[in-house]
Amino acid sequence: MIKAVIFDLDHTLFDRHGTLKSLVPKLREEFSVNENMSDGEIGEIWCYADSHFVYSGWERILAYLSEKGVFKEAPPFPDYSAFIYKHFAVTAVPFPETVPMLEELHSMGLKTGLITNGNHALQYAKIGLLGLEPHFDEIIATGDYGIHKPDRAIFDIMREKLGFAPEEMVYVGDNPVNDIEGARGAGWKTVWMKSTGWWDERIAPADREISRVTEVIDIILSLEE
Repeated sequence: MIKAVIFDLDHTLFDRHGTLKSLVPKLREEFSVNENMSDGEIGEIWCYADSHFVYSGWERILAYLSEKGVFKEAPPFPDYSAFIYKHFAVTAVPFPETVPMLEELHSMGLKTGLITNGNHALQYAKIGLLGLEPHFDEIIATGDYGIHKPDRAIFDIMREKLGFAPEEMVYVGDNPVNDIEGARGAGWKTVWMKSTGWWDERIAPADREISRVTEVIDIILSLEE
């Protein structure tokens, strides 16, 4: 029986691409950006880079933006990194269905949790902006532990906090390696959120796949069958 549903944050409950698109005017304000490109064009390039290279690091994303001519003069990476930290701490576009879905899970008697890779201050700033903290029974920002997904130890910590067996846990996330392979290695059931559309073919498929958070409830019920 499923007793807890644990989530990733970025690209799963937080509309990272919507947020990036909303930040294009700020990008223009702070850096030397190609004025011949529209905000829409830059937003699409930025989102493509984020989908394909976010797991390779922000340096690779910056390199791609430069390759595609977004900048007249590419900023140094520390300046780009500081820009992301600054604006992601004060700007976040939520998936509007997230909170109702979490409330429904609680109404079904299930515990909810969040495991997100990254720095405590930045990840909790996003969580606060999205108004999500009251809707989770447990939250782990991996920077607090020095252990990051896909290391099974971080999944074990969450499981121990909630007090359930591995087979009673479900993890929902977008990253085939960090989320799906990591949770599977800890003995959990897995649900892949196809928000980026990127999959590593070396990884075995998740137990279930979804395209929107509105599908979570039906998927959890199907795992009980």
